[in-house]
Amino acid sequence: MRIRAAAAILWVCLLGIGLWQATAPSVDSETVGESYLEVTDLAGRKVVLRQPVERVVLLRSLGIYELAAVLGDDIDDRLVGWDSSLESGDHDTYQAFVERFPRLQEIPVLGDSLRDTVSAEAVLALKPDLVILNTYMRDRHHEGVARLEQAGVPLLYLDLSDPFEGPQESVLLLGKVLGKEERAQAIAGWIDQHLDEVFKRLETIQSPAPSIYLEAGTQGAGEYGNTFGTDGHGNAVNWGSVLSQLRCRNVAAESVTGAYGMGRIRPEYLLAVNPEVVVITGAHWSAYQDSLRLGYFADAAESRGQLQKYLSRPGWSELEAVKHDRVHGIHTRFGSHVMSFAAASQIAKWLYPAEFQDFDPEADWREFHERFMPLQYGGTWMVSLRDE
Repeated sequence: MRIRAAAAILWVCLLGIGLWQATAPSVDSETVGESYLEVTDLAGRKVVLRQPVERVVLLRSLGIYELAAVLGDDIDDRLVGWDSSLESGDHDTYQAFVERFPRLQEIPVLGDSLRDTVSAEAVLALKPDLVILNTYMRDRHHEGVARLEQAGVPLLYLDLSDPFEGPQESVLLLGKVLGKEERAQAIAGWIDQHLDEVFKRLETIQSPAPSIYLEAGTQGAGEYGNTFGTDGHGNAVNWGSVLSQLRCRNVAAESVTGAYGMGRIRPEYLLAVNPEVVVITGAHWSAYQDSLRLGYFADAAESRGQLQKYLSRPGWSELEAVKHDRVHGIHTRFGSHVMSFAAASQIAKWLYPAEFQDFDPEADWREFHERFMPLQYGGTWMVSLRDE
């Protein structure tokens, strides 16, 4: 009982700290001369932030791509806490950041937001000027997020549900609150230009739309991973949203439904629909040694060897995609972050190789790094069974 009572007292004290730090104050003798900015975040909430924002917590660290593009090298000074999702779900990117900015390896890890293990007390103790979340985290009604809202912590929701609009909107919002508007506008404009080129080319194509199967390569070839269809409301989400906008027939669109638009396809159904193109998503999932490895430190030959293993699945030798060497791999984060422009051009090129032969998605992703990312480009992010 004493432990519980002490914990309750600690929470009340921290709650008071959070309210003092984060709640939009009325203007009085203590706040005269301080600067505040009111914005509407991508969940439609009015948020008042003290300026300048100097202490940032990234509650879902897998979303570091947007923040890093906007802040550039300033991410080293401003990021003061994050969750564990980047280290476990995109380890190459985590390693690239901590090698470039060693201080980031020392900042507090606040649990795992997806599993609702983030400690609200730990977040409050960091006295953040801004806590960044994604809208899907609010939809899941996580207890930790609710406690932060109750404490008046300055939460800012980004929205990446539309892979070809959400990243730009999120970047522009971050630019506004972080004092990087000009840089954010340059990023969003660059992405829009490259996406426009893809969609304009797709509009010129008259041939029938090819069929495609896309699977998360988390488990490796030995076990079917999630594919992407529609959520409980009939909306294409995640990679399902990517495919729905690229003039192709996603074979999972009508066969896979679920709360988050993900599920495993029945192997016999996949063999029956016989897709013309197969794409496996990869990353460096630290807990899954057999996963398709892609990212900053992935070797192309090793990644191609891992992709080759999928051809040993029962019945796959008869798939049209396999017969014509149209089996590919792409980094899983391309489906919902600032690099979705590269997903658009790369998948379009795999679908329509003749029409997109002059497109070079890897060169575009490299250029994006040179222009906007605080990391040096490297590794393997896209791979095919046959060299292109």
